[in-house]
Amino acid sequence: SDGMKRLLNYFMLVLCIVGTFLLTISSVTMVNAAEVYPYKGAILAPTLVVHNKANTSSSSAVTEIAYGTVVDVLESAANNTVKIKYDGDKEGYVSKSYVVNLETNTLTESVSGIETYGDYCNSLVAKGFNKSYCPHLYYLHSKHPKWIFTPDVINETLESAATAQEGKNGLQTDNQNYWLSSIQYESGYYKVKASLILSVMDPRNSLYDATIFQFLDLEDSSDIYNDQVLAKVAAGGNLTNFYTEFKEAATKNKVNVVHLMARSKQEGANKVGYSPTKGSYSTDHNLFSHQGYSLDGYYNFFNIGAYKEEELGYTDTIQRGLAHAAGYFANNTCFIVDETDPKKATYDPTKYKTDGKTLCGELSYQRPWNTPSKAVSGGAEFIAGDYIRQGQDTMYYQKFNVASYAKIKRHTHQYMTNLGAPWSEADMLYKAYKAGNLVDEAFNFVIPVYKNMPDTVYQPVNKSSNNRLSNITINDKNFEVFDADVVEYNYNLVTSEDTFKIGAKTEDSLATLTGTGDYTFVDGKAEVKITVQAEDGSTNIYVLNIKKVIPEEVVTVNDVVSKMGIKVDENIMYGISPDTAITTIVNTVTKNKGEAKVTDSAGKVKSSGSFVTGDKITIVGTSEEKTFSIAVRGDVNGDGAVDLKDFVLIQSHILEKSKLTGVKNYAGDVNYDGKIILADFVLVQSHILKKQSL
Repeated sequence: SDGMKRLLNYFMLVLCIVGTFLLTISSVTMVNAAEVYPYKGAILAPTLVVHNKANTSSSSAVTEIAYGTVVDVLESAANNTVKIKYDGDKEGYVSKSYVVNLETNTLTESVSGIETYGDYCNSLVAKGFNKSYCPHLYYLHSKHPKWIFTPDVINETLESAATAQEGKNGLQTDNQNYWLSSIQYESGYYKVKASLILSVMDPRNSLYDATIFQFLDLEDSSDIYNDQVLAKVAAGGNLTNFYTEFKEAATKNKVNVVHLMARSKQEGANKVGYSPTKGSYSTDHNLFSHQGYSLDGYYNFFNIGAYKEEELGYTDTIQRGLAHAAGYFANNTCFIVDETDPKKATYDPTKYKTDGKTLCGELSYQRPWNTPSKAVSGGAEFIAGDYIRQGQDTMYYQKFNVASYAKIKRHTHQYMTNLGAPWSEADMLYKAYKAGNLVDEAFNFVIPVYKNMPDTVYQPVNKSSNNRLSNITINDKNFEVFDADVVEYNYNLVTSEDTFKIGAKTEDSLATLTGTGDYTFVDGKAEVKITVQAEDGSTNIYVLNIKKVIPEEVVTVNDVVSKMGIKVDENIMYGISPDTAITTIVNTVTKNKGEAKVTDSAGKVKSSGSFVTGDKITIVGTSEEKTFSIAVRGDVNGDGAVDLKDFVLIQSHILEKSKLTGVKNYAGDVNYDGKIILADFVLVQSHILKKQSL
């Protein structure tokens, strides 16, 4: 009936309104849940700049914090940044894009529709995973049920692996706390410490949507792609022109085509005009092979063999990579040189056949790479044959050769030095698969599980490791043979005392030291141990084995000075005539059983020439030393000559236009009566006119 229809329509309207209301509440709840602050977060970038303001374009960079660092995310801020607390109570702003919410990206409560958390965790442990993997993998399993997680149990601790990797990994970072060495191995790149490598190597720091793709089985996933995926990797760049070459190479070598393109992009090949993909390198750069042959017409999409080799003249990495692509490192007798152009040579595998044997033979991996197709195919064959089928079948294992099934010695044969490369390539793969709507396919992730892994994940140590001294003093005198890199010394201390005092200073103000203070000789010997502890807790011990040497004759500085025939007032030595040779004074000191060192006003040692006002002389006795400033009679301006300029300065002083002070005052008081007056003026005038000498 019409009444029944109206009632039904009214009922449906109510349901619709209620449903809309509930949906609105649900949507608001989800948005709010995603923005609940504060929360624990982790940094998912090789290094991330911390700014002092949310407006990063106009603020100062405070520091950089590295991959895996756990922070407190305090609040959302402008420009897609968040305010964080890190390293205890320090605060700053970072890009929100590189901070993962640890609370919403791990899961320990059961989700309906899949196994309970307990059952799934037990199954992971039964396969070989550590329990600490469970919250990460259960969350990923709830989002991507088809994903397969395969443990690779490695008979080595993470700490041992990271230590073995030290010196083999670098990052572009200005944070000196992460540096293994202050020397750049490549522009802007520094080798980094094991404490940072440890955080990057800990698989649990990478078990999130994008970063887990560094564990993707690159052979097993070779047929999972579409053109949208490849288009996302190329993003309109140079590689857009080479889809066919990459597809054919991937099929031929049974390797993931997305990985091949991402690796090539990582090496720079997606840049339009990139030299190894143009084929005109020698023309563009006027650089050739070490034999002088042209590198035009050769290609290298993966920068294979591209590194500096200065002994052969390869100061440019690309230059060497293209020489490798051309085969110019093979036997020189196997090349045919173009008669019309001696700079052009071609490798001939059939050259020099004798008795049915070929002395040259084919170059490896389809070289010479004289077409883009051969370069991509040969490069893919190299990656597949030399890495993937050697037990380095994930991007993680190509960076860290630690797989339990690795066929090449562990911690060797690693594709790249850049510690952030697996993260970068994984991010490319994830975004590409997402763009192609393939991210939920049945990917297999081979994830390492190290020996005796702790329950908590490793974080990088953002503290200084500088545990070096800048100097040591003995009885308040600088230890002249000190070298910060030398930690043990044998030293004879000339003294008649039974005690002595040790002082020291650290290079880093954050370091602490013990072992300074007073020491007593025992049977004429004493061992001093100065321990320097860096901010990160690492220590360095300097050992001084000191032997007491009793002087046959004690020579004091006063004894030496009193026999020099020169006037002294506190720390100023005056009464020295113009043009007095340095060697004359030094020889006088030596004759009186002392030692002398002369420096100019800037501290540079002087061993010849004449004294000038402002020079300094250090007189050394048996167990003491004292430094004096030199005042040469009449040389007021310290240029070594007594001339009109000095005459004017003395005149100005007498007329009280400008005052001479300190060592200059002593230089102007040429008659030694303690003041500069007309008599001094006349004496200087007479010297200038050569009537009499000062």
